[in-house]
Amino acid sequence: MKGYEDRMRSRLRRRSGGPFGGSGLGGQRGIALLEVLVSSVILTIAILGLALMFSFGASYVAAEGGERIAVFLAQQRMEELRAIGLARATAEAERAIPGFPGFLRSTTIVGGVDPDGSGEVPRLITVSVRSTIRQAGPVTVTAVYIRH
Repeated sequence: MKGYEDRMRSRLRRRSGGPFGGSGLGGQRGIALLEVLVSSVILTIAILGLALMFSFGASYVAAEGGERIAVFLAQQRMEELRAIGLARATAEAERAIPGFPGFLRSTTIVGGVDPDGSGEVPRLITVSVRSTIRQAGPVTVTAVYIRH
């Protein structure tokens, strides 16, 4: 009987150690509070990193959408100038675009003045569009007009 009791006591001693058979903090089984806190901090940092990544991704998508709108508006102005004739195109100061709040457009013309619209004077026509509310950069469309 004594041998049986000794074997049972040694089994109980081995089981009372830490989760991996060693003695845990204070010789108790289970997870210590310190381990829970450390793992919580690591998990919180990982979750914050993911949240920031999604936030930056969303802002880049919004900026890309703003650039597409700006390109559309610059091309639209250039087509308006082509419709009236690039030789007769006039400069336009930066101003708001009707129907597109938060976007400003300007038209600059470098070259000589062509009052009769003959096209004898070469001109560099630049249309710039920028957004005041989105994170998009300014967009510029340029046309060179030379009559040949």
